[in-house]
Order: sequence, then structure tokens, then C-alpha cells
Amino acid sequence: MARALEAQVEKGGKRGRPRRTVLELYAQPQPDSISIRLSSVHWKEARDFGDVYVGLELWKRLGLGKLLQELLDAPGAKASSGGRRSEVPLHLVATLIAVNRLVAPRSEWAILRWWPKTALPSLLGLPVGKVSDDRLYRALDAVWAHKAESEAHLQGEGERLFAQDYSLFLYDLTSTYFEGQAASNPKAKRGYPRDHRSDAKQVCLGVVVDREGFPIGMEVWRGNIKDHETLSATLKKLEERFGPPQGAEGLKRVLCLDRGMVTEEKLEELRNSGYGYVVADRPSQAHRHWEKINSSQWQVIRQSREGEPLVEVTEVGQEGPDRLVLVRSRGCQEKERAIHDRFLSRLSEGLERLAKGIAQGRIKDPSKIERRIGRLQERYPGVSRWVHIQLQQQEGGARLHWCVKASSEEEARQCEGLYLLRTNLLKAPTQEIWENYILLTRIENTFRTLKHDLNLRPIFHQKEDRVEAHLFFSFLAYALMWTLEREHRARGGQLSGRRLLEVLHEIKLGTIGMTTSQGQPLTLERISTPSREQAEILATLHIALPRPYTRLEPVSLTRA
Repeated sequence: MARALEAQVEKGGKRGRPRRTVLELYAQPQPDSISIRLSSVHWKEARDFGDVYVGLELWKRLGLGKLLQELLDAPGAKASSGGRRSEVPLHLVATLIAVNRLVAPRSEWAILRWWPKTALPSLLGLPVGKVSDDRLYRALDAVWAHKAESEAHLQGEGERLFAQDYSLFLYDLTSTYFEGQAASNPKAKRGYPRDHRSDAKQVCLGVVVDREGFPIGMEVWRGNIKDHETLSATLKKLEERFGPPQGAEGLKRVLCLDRGMVTEEKLEELRNSGYGYVVADRPSQAHRHWEKINSSQWQVIRQSREGEPLVEVTEVGQEGPDRLVLVRSRGCQEKERAIHDRFLSRLSEGLERLAKGIAQGRIKDPSKIERRIGRLQERYPGVSRWVHIQLQQQEGGARLHWCVKASSEEEARQCEGLYLLRTNLLKAPTQEIWENYILLTRIENTFRTLKHDLNLRPIFHQKEDRVEAHLFFSFLAYALMWTLEREHRARGGQLSGRRLLEVLHEIKLGTIGMTTSQGQPLTLERISTPSREQAEILATLHIALPRPYTRLEPVSLTRA
């Protein structure tokens, strides 16, 4: 029969008689009762517990613990140390890296300083001294070798746990930069710097997610690759994993792409691929239809509380097999107008300074003046087309005159907030086409999570495979973050994944030290009692904290 472990404390009672107070700690199948000295009770060795424990539970919930155990450490799995099996299981080291990337992302060197301050040594049953930087790197390499199996496993878990149907894919590229020269990595190149680090080499990361942002797959590309150059390989890999894009009932999987993916050649490839697609066309294509702004019948699909239209769509015709849908967005209009106003103001200021220098005789050489004008036009190409600039040679010297062309500005202003969508979904309502396209904000959120919450950048590794393994662990950590937010919000929660981890971080594992009345020291490991907010978060995640008896036992990474 279960009994309580009781600490009996002798205290002074009435008339000097001893009084015993019984403190129930945790119900356990032990009858032990001891007397302790109250003044000796203390709390020490507090370690991070709540966030890392939840990370382990999510890892287990997605079945990644069991998968990697079978791939890396089960009998028959390929050994990673010259044919010898190590006393430190690789799947546990991989789990350590993944939880770190979720909770407190940092380099492998920094993990060695971080993880002893957490409960992970106890939870994983790994002695701190047995995990070295070499072991961390071996785990990176071993997991990267099983990238395809890991992605396929996540695909199955998405169907099993969250009923993902994979009927629509979102695909886009981002980049991340290196610290150092990365001379031994052929993919490290200088290219379009999405991180505004033109001084650094980079690689590009292509990511596919579904309509809810659930991770499908990732690929690492050279840093100077054009977005559209990655499309063919991505289509091929999607077909290998998911089969033909058109099912038996004639329903097509839909692929949503931003304008960087679209060229005439790639459009033709998309048409031949069998996919349904929704892509944004180049801005110049939208401007071709500006005269239809006032003549078209616009359908309002979003409006403000006051009834003012925020997003409107209209179908403006067909081009080959593609329907063309023109979109007018109030938010995009305000953003583009602010940019145009700022650039026009800066162009005018630059021309005024140049004109003043010419008038004062400080700049006389016509070729130098022309070069200064050309540099201003290159700096502000979006608005320089509106401005007529004339350099006149007079007896007293050159004079610079300019004015804004009203017709050009009017046309450009009317096109603010317009963009053109192209699709081969012939039966879909125009509203649905726009709603599919706007789902691309989900992949933008994916990149934001990878870069800001999971610290994807910068990269310190130099070897090509090690870099790709590093990025793949960030991808796995994103799967954990997505699951964390999904589970929390499915039960009414409103917090972001990062905020959830910050709150849970305050749950600590510590050691309670005490001395018995006979002078014998005694220690017990205990988890701090969750606050109301922490308890509510754990309830939304369906996670219960363990209740250690004397010491925290290692957790199982295999689902029951």
C-alpha cells in the first residue's frame, strides 16, 4: 500500500513538551519516516527544467527519439566510431542538440557550457563528462546522413497527429551568413543578402511547408543561386515523396510561390508538372492593367470595421492556360506610397544639392554632373522615372532644372498596392486564389522563427556537410516549435512559442539538503512548484511533470 514519505520535525510545544509536525512530500510506495533539523533545510544546485523537459516531451511526441534510436544506436544500426559502439548513445546526444536548438540555440561549443546548468544530464541519463565537442559533431553527421528518413517520418507524424492533408505546399528561399571565410565550403558564396550582410558569404535555405506551416522539407543551396533555379529540383523531390501531383479524382496539389520563382521557362515547367499553382507575377505585369482599375468590378474580400475595403480582387482575363487575378491591397498601397514619398523626397534633396553646387561653380565638368545625375537615378529607380531632369548650358555656366511629370506620377500612384496573381486553377473562386497566395505569410513566419527564435544565423561551421547538418537541426527544432504552438493554441492558448518557453524556463530542478536529528545529511531532488500560469500552459500541452522520489530518473524517449 502506498505510503507518504514524511519529514517529522521536532519543535517546541506548550509547556516545553516536544511537538511533531508531519510534512508530506510526495506519495510514494515507501514507509520511511525520519526526523530532521528544520534549520538545516536548504535549496541548492538549481537547474533549468521546465523548458528542456517540455522539449523532450515534444521530441518524444513526434516520435523522433524512437526514430533516431533505431537509426543510430539499435542493433544492426551503422556504428559511427570506426565500427565500435560508444558508451554514449548517439541518439541521446542528437536529442541534446535538438532541445538546445529549441530552448537556447547556440553553437556546439557553447552547448558544452550550457547543458550542465540544465536538468538534461539527469533526464537523458548522460554523464556531463562523457559528452564532448567531438561527440556533438558525430551526432550532427550521423543525423544528417538520415535526413531523408527524418523528413519522411515527420510527414507521417503530421498526418497521424495533426491530420495534415498535404494538399497545398508553400515554397520559398532565405539565406544565412557565415562568420569566417568558409573557404572549404563550395556552397558558401556572396549573393543577394537577405540578412543585409553583403560583406559575408552565405548559403541559401529552401524550405517547403504546408498550408499551416508544418515542415515538409529543406535543402541547402549555394549562396548566389537565383530563386527560380531551385524550382526544378524541388518539384522532383516533392513528386518522389508524395507521388504524382494529380490524384485519381482529378484534384491537384497546389503550389504557392512568390514572384522570385517565376520566369517564362519556370511557368512552362509548372504547367507541365501537373501541379495547380498560384504565383505572384512581376510588378510590371500588374502595371499593364492599371487602366482597368476604375472600369473593373472589384470584389471586396476584406474590409475594416468602418466598412472600408482593405483587400479587393478582380479577374482581368486569361493568358494562355492561366487566369489573371488583379489584387488591390490597402496595406500594400500605404507601404508603397510611404516608400515612394521617401524616395522622391531624397531624390529631390539630392538634385537640389547638385543644383546648388553647379550654381556656386563648385561642379563645372558636364561629364561629372551627368555621372552625379546617373547615380541619383540608380539609387532611386522607382521614382526617377517620374522626374524630368534637364542640364542647360548658359553663358554664366550650367544650370540644372527638374520637375515631376504629372502623368507618370499619376499612373504610378494608381498602381500602388496592386499586384497580379497567375493561376491554372480554372474553377477556383477569385477569393480562394488570393487566400491561397496569402498563405505565403506562413513561410515568412517560418523564416522569422528560424532566424529570430531559433538563432539560425550566423554559421560558424566551415565544412559543407557540417553546415547542412547544423541547418537541419534548426529545421527539426522548428518542427518542435510548430508542435509547441499548435498544441497550446488548439486548447485556447494565445502565447507564442518563444514566450511559452520563457515562462516554462522558470520551473527549476533543485536539490533540497537537510540533516537528520541524528546528524546524518540527506538530499532530495525536487522540481519547483509551477505557478498558475505555468500550470495552465502545461495543461494546454497535456504534459505532466515527473514526481521524483529521491532522485530524478531518466525519461523514456519512446512513446507509450
